[in-house]
Amino acid sequence: MVYIGICDDDRCFLDYIENRIEEIVKAENIVAKIYKINNGIDLLKAYDKKNKPFDIIFLDIDMPKMDGLEVAEIIRKKDEETILIFLTSMEDVVYKAFKYDTFRFIRKSHMDKELEEALQSSLEKLKDEKHIFKTTNGDLSLYISDILYFEFMDRAVYIKTFDGIYKTNIRRFKDIEDIFGHKGFVSIHRSCMVNENYVKSLGNLDIILDNDEKLPVSRYRMEEVKRSFIKVARRG
Repeated sequence: MVYIGICDDDRCFLDYIENRIEEIVKAENIVAKIYKINNGIDLLKAYDKKNKPFDIIFLDIDMPKMDGLEVAEIIRKKDEETILIFLTSMEDVVYKAFKYDTFRFIRKSHMDKELEEALQSSLEKLKDEKHIFKTTNGDLSLYISDILYFEFMDRAVYIKTFDGIYKTNIRRFKDIEDIFGHKGFVSIHRSCMVNENYVKSLGNLDIILDNDEKLPVSRYRMEEVKRSFIKVARRG
């Protein structure tokens, strides 16, 4: 699940962006929860309940009471990871936002053209986040692109990379599914999730990875695995 916040004081504009985002994530086969917020103060209140309530925030610069730059400054003190995308009709203030580690700027006059690229690029960025895993040998830092697959065995989640296999302290496979289900991984059976970018070929009820390892696929998951394989192949 990808959590997306949209903050703009124009309610009609909020509805329009929400509809476009829904169309884009649906085409990408990504499940997203979208939150519409019409002022910066309410956006910041979300951080009172959770350290990182959103994966992506679309933030209007020109808002009453508290503008988008003021909101971004407070957000960055709490959250250095959330992807910030500014919405603006004031192109002359864009340079002021660079210090907030801004991912993209979308000009409202070019919304149709720029929104899709910004969102797709954001989703790709999310797929290669760095994660810290607690393992039996201490903390392990991995980019998503380092991981071949996750597997649940003997009441623990194991991580397989090109370099080795690591036993984590994670005791529920659902915890992995909740985090990585929208980050380029596909379930091949109920206790294994594979990085879709490393599936080299499909068999009748198995797959071969780029390291030539063969893994079994549940017949109930095969169609989903095929769709994932085709999507990656088309992307090139």
